[in-house]
Amino acid sequence: MIAQIDPGGVTVPFVPPLVTDTLESHGHTVQFYGEDTFLLEELSRRIGVALGGGNGAVVIATAAHREGLAARLEASGLDLARTALQGRYIAVDAAETLAKITRDGRVDAVCFVNVVGDLILRVRAAAIGDSRHVVAFGEMVALLWEQGQSDTALHLEQLWNDLALTHPFTLYCAYPMRLFQQAADGAALQAICAAHTHVLPTESYATLTPETRLSAITYWQHRAQALETELAAHRRTQEVLRERNEELRAAIAARDVFLSVAAHELKTPITSLQGMAQLLLRRARRQGTIAPDRLMSGLATIDEQASRLRRLLLRLLDSAQIETGKLRIEPIQTDLAALVHAILARHPGQDTHTLVGTGAEHLEAVVDPLRFEQVVVNLLDNAVKFSPEGSTVVVAVEQDPEGGARLSVTDQGVGIAPDQRARVFERFHQAHAGDSWAGLGLGLYITREIIELHGGTVRIEEPAHHGTRFVVTLPPYVGAAHPADVA
Repeated sequence: MIAQIDPGGVTVPFVPPLVTDTLESHGHTVQFYGEDTFLLEELSRRIGVALGGGNGAVVIATAAHREGLAARLEASGLDLARTALQGRYIAVDAAETLAKITRDGRVDAVCFVNVVGDLILRVRAAAIGDSRHVVAFGEMVALLWEQGQSDTALHLEQLWNDLALTHPFTLYCAYPMRLFQQAADGAALQAICAAHTHVLPTESYATLTPETRLSAITYWQHRAQALETELAAHRRTQEVLRERNEELRAAIAARDVFLSVAAHELKTPITSLQGMAQLLLRRARRQGTIAPDRLMSGLATIDEQASRLRRLLLRLLDSAQIETGKLRIEPIQTDLAALVHAILARHPGQDTHTLVGTGAEHLEAVVDPLRFEQVVVNLLDNAVKFSPEGSTVVVAVEQDPEGGARLSVTDQGVGIAPDQRARVFERFHQAHAGDSWAGLGLGLYITREIIELHGGTVRIEEPAHHGTRFVVTLPPYVGAAHPADVA
């Protein structure tokens, strides 16, 4: 039993709610709690021990906690009114005290010493125990943390520590665990613990027996490790999703550009077709007939624009088939040299450029003739489009040292920047986007897919002069003689 001592020397029996604690001249303890009941029981035990021994206590708490603490202290037999009258017990509101020590939204060190330090000194002066010790409970830090001012709360914790250097007292702080419900709050908990000399876990741990505490620690270590593993997996998933979202955004942006370009590309031949058809119709209605030369010119324009429209639509269809994995080839033994010379002879680029075929007169390979013709036409179209009129485009068909076939198309045009050479084979990518000659961005994409279906490769080389050289390589034809055998 502990006696409460009054100034007149009369002793009043006082029995604390739990076992007594040994009071420390210095100490800064933090209590984490889940329920207010647990906090108030722990707090009443500590305050009761101090007051029952004739020492003092300062409580800076919310109204609910001040009232709950007072009820428990009085229920334990302590005459709290008499103790307060003696000046050994002071209880003030946490929010009001916080307002007194705050300047411009930050706790002021001088104000803190003047206000809180004064409370400590007053209670210590009134204490009648042998140690004249003071126990303080502060809840201002919890209020700050709940308001999202974690940095200010930690600053206030440090001010309490600084005050203890000149004002001997034992400090007891408390934080409700509901303030730390996120995995990212772990660093905040560590910062709080680092500011204290003692850390008390929540009631779920405090109520365990000594025999079961090690098991509980092991269990929670396992849970922490499992959580870290899950968080790491979650972070990896988030990173993959972030990268995927970036890819989707880029794809959507490319799609929008493509749709804009496609609409323009399709509109041009359709407008020409409609314009020529309307012109011929007006002449026929007005004159009853159309001059043969005018009719032939009009039909040639219609045929040309219809062919252009057909090529655009076929490229769109090929692109869709590639994306769904439905593009197929039917390879047969083919003379590549003869195929290339036939393409050169009828390519419309002959009207504006000099198209030259060089290399082997005959070169057997196993290819899909229609699809390989599409490759050659795509490369020729690019060479003609991006090189000046009157310049030369050279198409060479050769057998490489490994026995495979090599096709190269070299122009004297604007060239392709080194940082664009890998990307020109991507779907919708245009190395010269924004220029008047930009197209759908599908020709080279389709070319690469067709060549890869043949087991070959396509790349860009930089010729000795300005311009661009596309090089297609195909695997050796089984029935063909190796160059070393021919030699």
